Amino acid sequence: MTWLISTLLAVSVAWLAYIVKKEKVKQKEMRNDHYQELAAIKELQKASMETAAATFDEKVTLLSESYKREIEKLMIENEDIRKNYRNQGEIITHQILENFKSDLIRKRIISPDEMIIMPNIFIPEVNGNIRQIDHIVLYPTGIYVIETKNWKGHIVMGMTRKGPQKFSFLADLLDSEKEETLIFDKAESGALTLKTYENPINQVQQTAVILLNYLKSQDIETWINILVFFNHDEKELHDWSDNSIVKRFTNKEELQQFFINELTSQKRIYGAFQLNNIKHLIESANYNN
Repeated sequence: MTWLISTLLAVSVAWLAYIVKKEKVKQKEMRNDHYQELAAIKELQKASMETAAATFDEKVTLLSESYKREIEKLMIENEDIRKNYRNQGEIITHQILENFKSDLIRKRIISPDEMIIMPNIFIPEVNGNIRQIDHIVLYPTGIYVIETKNWKGHIVMGMTRKGPQKFSFLADLLDSEKEETLIFDKAESGALTLKTYENPINQVQQTAVILLNYLKSQDIETWINILVFFNHDEKELHDWSDNSIVKRFTNKEELQQFFINELTSQKRIYGAFQLNNIKHLIESANYNN
């Protein structure tokens, strides 16, 4: 009997030892499987990240090439305009606008289609005449008409009969109905020269009304922002005009800062598609004249 019990105990111990060993082997296999799964997941994640990185690099490269091509295109267009323009002042303004646009594109502030610069545009008037516009800028915040004046000397703008007393001796020569512009300068001989012009503020406002009426006829309800740019290096502006609608600028930094401020302070009302549509409508009027 004692022998039987001892035998059973020995068998039980051996069986337990076998079970324990088997469980250890099973756990080891499970750990190995787990490590293999982790390794496989890491490899998949690594491959996925490498694929994403490669895709991102490819997109960045394509985008950079696209911007580079656009800037090169702008440079070519600018050179064509330089060859065809006869007004030196308008050439200077166009160069400033194109350089500014290229800078905005390079800094990813706008896309190439979000600033369209249209130089030397001709729009029909109701009376059958044609109005020339120095520059139209189509921008996310609106439509801008720029009148360029490449005037040299001391520019007295907004002069009227009721103007400052220091010029009272000129009162009888001025039109009492409108503001005029006087330019004092020196000829090569050293003699003082005086030139008179219509106030460019009145001129550009009339231009804006003509463009506005044309766009309305094409079912474009909008507002025209009006700018006068005095871009000659050798000038001093004395602005006595009471007009608060037309913006006046005397250097490129002021002009560029104005357009930057428009982006940051005004609501964006046009997308690239709308801007291109307006461009084509204006081009249709321009090419038909």
